[in-house]
Amino acid sequence: MKSVALGPAVFLLASSLLIACGGSKSTSKGSTGKVSAIEAMGITPPDADWEQMSVADREFYMIGKVNPIMKELFTAHDAEEFGDFDCVDCHGEEMREIDFKMPAPSMYIVPPEGTPGHRGMLATFPDTVKFMQETVTPSMGKLLGIENFTCAGCHPSEALTKKKAPATKRKPSKSKG
Repeated sequence: MKSVALGPAVFLLASSLLIACGGSKSTSKGSTGKVSAIEAMGITPPDADWEQMSVADREFYMIGKVNPIMKELFTAHDAEEFGDFDCVDCHGEEMREIDFKMPAPSMYIVPPEGTPGHRGMLATFPDTVKFMQETVTPSMGKLLGIENFTCAGCHPSEALTKKKAPATKRKPSKSKG
């Protein structure tokens, strides 16, 4: 009789079903009875190098581990805004058309550090920037097994530029005097 080795994808799928179904019931007061994705799976890298994983293994890993953990992090930060967190929140509305490639072109453009745009972003969204820098970016880097993961892993760092028509030179206007 041959034995069949179950791959990491099957483990992740089973883990996500366990989490989705509530897992073991907690007896703590006020608990929903669901097991935390972070508690159940940990913020750890995949067993295989991300670049070496097949498309199917990446998909199972994202659905079974990354999405539940990131949803937990985002809803802990702002449950009202991210209560329905899913793939679109990181991969954008065009995710299927672009084969889930990152960075997603529709995501918020993060201006280069030290620029007026970056300073404006920090002044306008201080809590979000802090959350992204201290929680999201390091967690995503660990989950993907990528050292020095940056904002540019998910966000474009500059607008995708379309070829512009050359500017036409205008004749100086004659002032009436």
